[in-house]
Amino acid sequence: MTLFPINKQLTDYPHIPQSFPLDMTINQIYRHFPAHRHDFLEFSLVIEGSGYEVINGIKHPMQPGTFTFLLPYQIHEIFVTSPQPLRLYNCMFGIDLLQAPMVRMDFRELLFSKEPLPSFMHLDGGELEQMAGMLMQLHQEARSRSGLWRNSLMLAKLTEILVRFDRLRRSGGVAKPKEESGMSSVWPIIQYIHHHYREPISLSGIAVLFRMSSSHLSEEIKKHIGMNFVHFLHRVRISHACGLLASTSMSACDIAEEVGFGSLKSFSRIFRAMKGVTPAEYRKRCHSEETMGRESVR
Repeated sequence: MTLFPINKQLTDYPHIPQSFPLDMTINQIYRHFPAHRHDFLEFSLVIEGSGYEVINGIKHPMQPGTFTFLLPYQIHEIFVTSPQPLRLYNCMFGIDLLQAPMVRMDFRELLFSKEPLPSFMHLDGGELEQMAGMLMQLHQEARSRSGLWRNSLMLAKLTEILVRFDRLRRSGGVAKPKEESGMSSVWPIIQYIHHHYREPISLSGIAVLFRMSSSHLSEEIKKHIGMNFVHFLHRVRISHACGLLASTSMSACDIAEEVGFGSLKSFSRIFRAMKGVTPAEYRKRCHSEETMGRESVR
């Protein structure tokens, strides 16, 4: 496996709207997709071809009917072994989509289950036909330009797919994976940061809350996320700032305060360091891309 996995985030994909962070595509992998991890959730269903995937060091086969569900920051890598490319449905979506009050509690078991559950399963027969049909409908809705009810339908279909997968993998007949050491203890901390990033949280404060030493917490975050606490907190805050810049008319000063920065100066400095542009330039680029997208379907 690649020694240093690539770190990706949803804001690296400018075509994915920050107001509703979900993208559904059909992709082809010809030989190898290098090791990477990201701050969003992802699932896939193999349509054609074969190969294998390595998730946090655990290898599993990929063939038509293989459904894989990946949590944020899981390191994964794909190898193709068939003469033809690996063709698969692929859905990337932000964890915020699962934070709505109506679905938050139900999805806690999906994201933070205490028992080791497989990240993948193989579907065939009627189960494969049903799942493939749901993914096809989500793909069609994602590709449509109809604004009315589009996001509501996509969220409903996303929920149905995830619930179906979770029920099937809990129903038996799927091998339990090796437990990923330490990841289960870090997940609640990741969730806490995603919920409280607007507040003046600190490494020492979180360490006390989760009954860990600051040094041990720092090591665990670095080990499982690939960056230190401050960098991770900045990424979460900047990611939300990107969404506000793209979807609202809030001033940069108000956005800085909204996402937890103490001053506009520090927000602007960190934003530019992470995104390569100023907040104003980022907003202008987003609005320009949105206008081009509307014009392309006229």
